Amino acid sequence: MKTRFWLLYVLPICLILVFVAIMASGALLKKPFGADDRLLESVQTLQKQVEGKKWTEAKSQIDYAMKAWDKIVNRIQFSVERETIYDILGTLARMKGGIAAEDDKAIMEEIYYFYVLWDNLGD
Repeated sequence: MKTRFWLLYVLPICLILVFVAIMASGALLKKPFGADDRLLESVQTLQKQVEGKKWTEAKSQIDYAMKAWDKIVNRIQFSVERETIYDILGTLARMKGGIAAEDDKAIMEEIYYFYVLWDNLGD
């Protein structure tokens, strides 16, 4: 009888609580956990480099940002909408293309769009 109670009531309630916690944790999981996943700081540094037209540093910074995003996606993939993940990836890719073309205006547009996406990530 006790086993049946655990299987019918306690186990499903615990699973639902775990799933809700995972789905609501996007805002927490987007924050950096180490030195290799600081995406927001990387984009802010990239903004300064683009404003100063330091294209070599900007290229290395966007490469770091892409690697950081790959790490963050693995953490947030179950708690954030897929469309938002693709939007941020597309924004980073357009920034990388803008850096290759040295088009500072296009990059700045994408940086500010990234900031909006990042602020809404996990909400």
